[in-house]
Amino acid sequence: MGEALSHAQPAFIIVVVASVLGSLVTRAARWQVYFLPRRKVAFGPALSTLSISYMASTFLPLRAGELVRAVFLGQRERIPIPVVIGTILVEKLFDFLAIGVLLALLVAITPLPAAAQVAAFSITSVILFGFAFVVALAIWRRPTLVFVGMVEKLLPFGVGPRLRLQEAARDFAEGTDSLQVPTLWVGLLGWTAVTWLFSIGTTWAGTLALGIQPGFAAILFVVVLTSTGQAVPSSPGYVGVYHAASVLALTAFGLDPATALGIALITHAFSYGTLVIAGMIALWTGGYSFDDMLKGTQSQRTVSPATVPAEL
Repeated sequence: MGEALSHAQPAFIIVVVASVLGSLVTRAARWQVYFLPRRKVAFGPALSTLSISYMASTFLPLRAGELVRAVFLGQRERIPIPVVIGTILVEKLFDFLAIGVLLALLVAITPLPAAAQVAAFSITSVILFGFAFVVALAIWRRPTLVFVGMVEKLLPFGVGPRLRLQEAARDFAEGTDSLQVPTLWVGLLGWTAVTWLFSIGTTWAGTLALGIQPGFAAILFVVVLTSTGQAVPSSPGYVGVYHAASVLALTAFGLDPATALGIALITHAFSYGTLVIAGMIALWTGGYSFDDMLKGTQSQRTVSPATVPAEL
C-alpha cells in the first residue's frame, strides 16, 4: 500500500479537492430550494452552515453534524428547527433517489451476481417507496397525515403514541413544500444530478491519482457502496466504513486489496480534509466556536418558532 501511495499524482488530488468543493457548493444551492416557496435562505448562510455540519460529522459520531446544521441555521435564520430538519430529510431522499438511479445504471451496464441484483432491486424499491411517501405528504398532505395517524393507532403495544408518528410527520411536512411547485423540481433534480456528477468525479480522480483506471462500472460501484454505507449513522468521518466499502467495490473489479485501500485512503483523506478546512473557515467567519458546535444540539429552545415568509 505504501508503494502504491508513493506514486500518487498531485494533479488528480487537486481534482479530488475541486470536486468536493464543487459538490459542497451545489448542495448548498439545492438546500436553498428546499425552503421555497414559503421561505428564502441566502446562499452564504446555507453554504457556511453546511460546511460546519460536514466538519462536525467528521469529528462526531452518528451523523451529529446534521443536528448541528439544523440548530445553527435555525438560530441564524429564525426558522423552526423541525422545518430545517424536514428539508434535510427531503435532501437525503433526493440523494437516495440518485443512488437508486446509479444502482439501476450499474445493473444495466454490468452483469452482477443474482444475489447482488436482488439486493439492488430491494434497495431501489425501498428508495422509491420512501420518495413516493414524501411526494404524497407534499401534494396530498391532509389525507397522508390521516393515513399516518391510522398507522400510529394500529401499531401494537402502544408503540404508536410513544413514537408520535403523526406529529413528527406534521412537523416534517413543511420541509416538503418545495415539492408542491412544479418549477422547483427542475432546480432540485438539476442540482442533485450535478452534485452526484461531482461525487463520481471525486472517486474517478481518486483512482487516477494512483494511475488506476478501473472503468466506469467500478467507479459507479464505489460511489453506490460508499454512499449507502455512509447513509447509516456510524463512526466519525465514516473512518473504516468508507474504506471497507471502497475496497470491497474495487476488489470486485479485479484490483488488489493494497491498491484499493490506497485509493480509499487518498480519496477519503483529501475529501474529508477539504470539508474540515471549509468548515473551520465557516466556523471562524460565522463567529462560532468549537464549543458552540458541540453544544448545538442542546440549543433548540433558543430558536423562535417565527415564520419568515419569502417571495419567489
